[in-house]
Amino acid sequence: MSEALYQDEAVFLAHSVALEQEATERLYELADTLEIHNNRSLSSLLRELAAYSEQHARQVAGLCQGHSLPGLRAWEYAWPQDESPEVFHYSQVHYLLQAEQALQVALEVEQNAAAFYRDVAARTHNPQIQRWALQFAGEEEEHVRKLQARLLQVNAGQSPRDHTDFDPPQIPE
Repeated sequence: MSEALYQDEAVFLAHSVALEQEATERLYELADTLEIHNNRSLSSLLRELAAYSEQHARQVAGLCQGHSLPGLRAWEYAWPQDESPEVFHYSQVHYLLQAEQALQVALEVEQNAAAFYRDVAARTHNPQIQRWALQFAGEEEEHVRKLQARLLQVNAGQSPRDHTDFDPPQIPE
């Protein structure tokens, strides 16, 4: 399947749609979790980031008109790692997450997505896939710039915080 990513437009688009949809779902999931833990300001920030991913997913889905996308199973995707490059790993987040940490995680996954698309653009011999991959990489890089600016704003206005967890999870032995 990995070679098809670089040769078959429908396979490339299927990857792109999945990448954006999974990013959206994961961000909304984290936003919901943080809202439950009364971290409404960060939940709001994550919903804003999820909306960007959702908008990008709709744009990519629009490009799929006229293409019959393959129904790939989770293990059939040719991601550089185990999961889509634009989703954070659950081990990177927790209910005491602060805005700076959330933005760092978001920044990392946007950089991963841009790198994924740049890699596809460099490896493909299909000019249409290359155009799309470069376009998507550019959009992800714009997200990176926006997140970097937001991170600077957050860092400029923050004083050091005590991140002590006064109610840590209890694991029965």
